[in-house]
Amino acid sequence: MAAKHDAVINELNFKIDKLIKRYISSLEQNKSLESKIESLQSELEQMNRENKALNEKLKTTKVANAISGGNGSYEAKMRINQLVREIDKCIALLNN
Repeated sequence: MAAKHDAVINELNFKIDKLIKRYISSLEQNKSLESKIESLQSELEQMNRENKALNEKLKTTKVANAISGGNGSYEAKMRINQLVREIDKCIALLNN
């Protein structure tokens, strides 16, 4: 009977050790994935900033082309109107 109990205890110990190893492996994998998430989020933020900068550059280029006699004078007028409104808002904020 004691041999049977020893066999069950040994099997339980083996399974517990295996479970602990899997837990530690899962923790390491979790840390690795969290690090990767942070890296990807940082990269995404950088790409978003770059995208905004490129969009502003594109708008400026379109306005410059429109003003210099290219097609899109309507776009130029709309952009100029938008800039004037933004300047008016800034002036109003400064006056308060």
